[in-house]
Amino acid sequence: MAVLKIRLKELREKKGISQYKLASDLGVSQSTVGMWESGNNRPEAATLAALADYFEVSVDYLLGRQPPSTLDRKLEGVDFALYGEVHDLSDEEKQDILDYIRFKKAQRKP
Repeated sequence: MAVLKIRLKELREKKGISQYKLASDLGVSQSTVGMWESGNNRPEAATLAALADYFEVSVDYLLGRQPPSTLDRKLEGVDFALYGEVHDLSDEEKQDILDYIRFKKAQRKP
């Protein structure tokens, strides 16, 4: 479950929330979230499912069994620059953003 602790922290930071906020939203203590992120404890199956729903990823992704989608990987830098605003867009909206970025790059004068 080494991947889980990394993914949880990455997803939480990507969403721009604190351990306290995540804990509050899930109904657990901040120390519990800290233990998950340090690898000292593991969430139960039901909590793992709640985490997946919360971050809009699959349990397989949290456990390291599935990579992020190609679109998500392409937009990681954009998501960071927009303070996490990209994560809750549909794939179609994400593709529109990617297309617009490519359009703007193509407009550059050589």
